[in-house]
Amino acid sequence: MIKLTIIILSLSLLSCSPSIITKGTSTAVGQANDGKSLGESWDDTTIKLGIKEKYFSYDATLFTKIDVEVELGKVLLTGVVPFGDMRLEAVRLAWQQDGVIEVLNEISIDTGYGLDDIAKDKFISTQLFTKILTDSDIKKFKYDFEVQKQIIYLFGVSNDQSEINRVIDHAKSIKGVLDIINYIQAR
Repeated sequence: MIKLTIIILSLSLLSCSPSIITKGTSTAVGQANDGKSLGESWDDTTIKLGIKEKYFSYDATLFTKIDVEVELGKVLLTGVVPFGDMRLEAVRLAWQQDGVIEVLNEISIDTGYGLDDIAKDKFISTQLFTKILTDSDIKKFKYDFEVQKQIIYLFGVSNDQSEINRVIDHAKSIKGVLDIINYIQAR
């Protein structure tokens, strides 16, 4: 009975492998179309994880309060921290990570950032995500964005300026947005 179970599980795993290979191939092809190579994507992910690990080791508040995005070694830090010293420490720790070529510090110091502000930011974020997702002329998940204090921070890499303009136009069309900071890198 145990041997039969092992054989059935083995066959089911083998039957899954073509779909795994297909997923991996489509991811690699998708990476090539995003303006970044697979190696560059790997490096960016390594940088992001390294910075988040440094934050967690230093203070769990940095880990939970600061968002980290990385594109081609350029690091975007966003979030709200309670003290100015934490903001400086977050930047210092980011610069310690191998591969970082630039740190964009968009971390705010808490001046009464409450539930109402969080709800507004989430509403804006959801609207922008929906607009990008439903726009057939924009490659999905190619662009990252953060919304903080009703300011949209756009981040990514693209070789298609018209697509970048579409993302910016979608961000501009959302009611309640105070500003749009564009860090999308054109290649």
